[in-house]
This record gives sequence, C-alpha cells and structure tokens, in this order.
Amino acid sequence: MIVLRCFRPDRVCFAIRHFVTIGFKSSEFVQSKPASLSEIYEESTPTYPIIFVLTPGVDPTELLNRFAAEKGNSVSSLSLGKGQSQKATEILNKAAETG
Repeated sequence: MIVLRCFRPDRVCFAIRHFVTIGFKSSEFVQSKPASLSEIYEESTPTYPIIFVLTPGVDPTELLNRFAAEKGNSVSSLSLGKGQSQKATEILNKAAETG
C-alpha cells in the first residue's frame, strides 16, 4: 500500500478497503450501515443528547422534525458559527434540565 500511495494515491482507499475485507473475511467493517433515528433516540437521555455532525450535502432536518412530531417532541436546532456558542450552551442546558 505504501508503494501504491507513491504511484496511485487515488487508489489507496480502495486498497485499504480490500485489505480489511480480505483480512477480516467480511465487508462488515468497510460498509457503513444507515443509522435508524428511532434506535439513536432510544439510546439518548437528557444528559446524553443527540448531536449531528454534518458533512456537505447532508441535511437531516426534515427527517428529524418528522420524527420529533411523531414522538410529540420539539427540536431546537442551531447552526454553529461565530457568536453562537452562548445560544448553543443555553439550548443544551435547557434540554438537560427539561429533557
């Protein structure tokens, strides 16, 4: 893989996936499983909140709002940026107190 990285850096990810699949005799470790919002919700608590870290092009807002409506809950969302840390802290503290 080191030699491959020198000559074909674009193929290194494929080589690593292939190496792991062959080594563990399973593709379980290289394939991502879709997360179920209901499973994630069941594991959360007021002191263990659900936090989404997003990548470009991914927006779970509608799915989350729909799930919250089914459960009879509300969602507080905040896009973090300059000057938003105080609001985020307030939202987290309120959620920890009230659930």
